[in-house]
Parts: sequence; C-alpha cells; structure tokens
Amino acid sequence: MKEFLLVCAVISMIVLGYYIMKKLDAFLVDNCRCVDVEITRNSLLIGFDNPMIIKSLMPLFEKFSKANPGCQLHFLFGKPEEIYDKLDKHCIDFGFIDNAAPENESTYNCLIFSPKQNSIFCEDIGCSIEPLNPIEIKTLVLWKSTSNSNFANSFSDLLLSNQTAINAEYVK
Repeated sequence: MKEFLLVCAVISMIVLGYYIMKKLDAFLVDNCRCVDVEITRNSLLIGFDNPMIIKSLMPLFEKFSKANPGCQLHFLFGKPEEIYDKLDKHCIDFGFIDNAAPENESTYNCLIFSPKQNSIFCEDIGCSIEPLNPIEIKTLVLWKSTSNSNFANSFSDLLLSNQTAINAEYVK
C-alpha cells in the first residue's frame, strides 16, 4: 500500500510539473513576442548589401539619433534580393543597395547618393578590414511607400529634406 501511495505521489508531481512547465513555456513565448514587438516599435531596421558604406553614413545616422533619442538603430546586411524580400515583408524599414534599380518603383521610395567605402573594424579578430579600392559607390536607398512606423517616417523625411546635402557631402 505504501508503494502505491508513493507511486501516486510521484505521478501527481510529474503531472503537476508538466502542467507548470506548459504554463511557463506559454508565458515565455508570449513574453518573447511582446519583447519583439517592443523592439520593432522603438527601432529602425536598416539593411545593407555593402556594410563598408556604413561608416560614411554615420553623420546622417547621428543626426537622426539626436532628433529621435528613443529610437535604436539596427544595421543588418545581406544580398539585394534578401533586402527586397525583407522590405516587402516589413521586416526592415530601409535598404541600402549598390548600383541597383528598384524592382517595383511604385512600391518603393528611392534616393540615390554616392558614399565612399570605408574600413570595417572586426572586434572578434581585433583589426580592421580595408577595401582594396575605396571608391564611391552609387547607392540606392529604398523604403516602402506606406509605413506605420513613426521612426521610419521621420528617417524618410530626414533623407528627403537633406537629399541635396547628402549628395553634396558624400559625392566629394
């Protein structure tokens, strides 16, 4: 009889533990979803197909950050096709693509300028990666015509209002 009670107690503890773990898993999934929404709401996701131009764009990003201190900038890089795909799926807000024409001009707003390639510092290996030929690259900035993000609208307004200054600064 004692063994039967012991087995019942162990089984009930296992069932209770399983129930608690299911509740904990649901809580963590919901919490992760809430964190992702909060990050997306308070950040600007910018994709590059050539991360070597980021350094030459820092004055623009600093100006935006000063005007929008609550916004976090996240820089990503990938192939142009991936950037178009992420723009279409609203996974990123802006795409910087070298020497390319937009696939569907009615879907995107565009701005063209020519930043220089700069070195990239890699913390893991403790050195910089230098371009072999640090030339100016005609770069297309793309963003969706319709955006629900205030930060994306603010950044696009900054781009459009400073278009002449951006081109004059980066074409030097």
